[in-house]
Amino acid sequence: MTLLPYFLVSLVCSASGLAVKIPDGPQGPPGAIFKYDLLSNNQPGINYPSEHIGAFVAQNWPPGMVNDEDQAYVPWAATQDPDTNEITIKAEKHEDGGITSARLESYQVWSTAQSPDIKYRGYVEVRSTLPTKVNGEQFKGSWPAIWMLGTGNGHEWPRHGEIDIVETVNGVPKIHMTVHSTHHNGGNGQHPDTPTYDANADFTLDWSPIIAGFEWNVRPDVGQLDLTWWMTWFDIPGNTWKTHHTTKVLYEHGNYDYYDFFDSFNGEGFSLLLNMAQGGVFPGTHDTFVDGQPQYMKISSVKVYGFE
Repeated sequence: MTLLPYFLVSLVCSASGLAVKIPDGPQGPPGAIFKYDLLSNNQPGINYPSEHIGAFVAQNWPPGMVNDEDQAYVPWAATQDPDTNEITIKAEKHEDGGITSARLESYQVWSTAQSPDIKYRGYVEVRSTLPTKVNGEQFKGSWPAIWMLGTGNGHEWPRHGEIDIVETVNGVPKIHMTVHSTHHNGGNGQHPDTPTYDANADFTLDWSPIIAGFEWNVRPDVGQLDLTWWMTWFDIPGNTWKTHHTTKVLYEHGNYDYYDFFDSFNGEGFSLLLNMAQGGVFPGTHDTFVDGQPQYMKISSVKVYGFE
């Protein structure tokens, strides 16, 4: 195969969408069997509330609710294409200096305990653009995240567990993967064997989204939880898609906060969140929208799989 320079690939793909084919099907563990489409508005097995966008509910929060973040979360900052079901989160700074964005939560709509066939082992995969790319300095202050919360959706945080599938900050294409719990939280969270991936990628383009997967395997018979992150992205220098996975094992015995996670998986389950913060403790800055332009997460797929 002839390798084109990245800028030529970008131009061709932007014009035609044909030069680079996004991988089909789940990119995670073998044997995955489709169960739920969380962008659908009529998925069997899900009871939708009156106000929803797919299997998510858009939140309405003032600025500064958590993490010293600058944005207000407003429902109208998230829209859904009626033809494709793609959800777009738009973050922008307004003339009065106010910042708006969206936070979508699946709490009490979908969780890992939705049905017995995914409760103890399952896989969720999100395909989304992010304001993140090589030389992405214009995205300073951005903090997009794809993550999960256990029982209570953050009530008594971090006692019921938080799983960060993907976080990026300040436009840098470094994928951060963390779990937070009673004794391991904030800057002291637990990480998989490979805690971050440095992706030489441009996640702003529709044809090169991040494909972010997370697999849970609850194994009380041997006293452990196997948590595995599966990441796929289009690598610019290699002009090809790369897939990596890394695991964190939480053991029942030892300093792992095993029961924070086990009780949530065994109870209400973990719900899924998609949001794009601006400023705050992780970016470490309140200098945002340095080029004055809006930022986007275009979420093209959110699918859940089980196993035999």
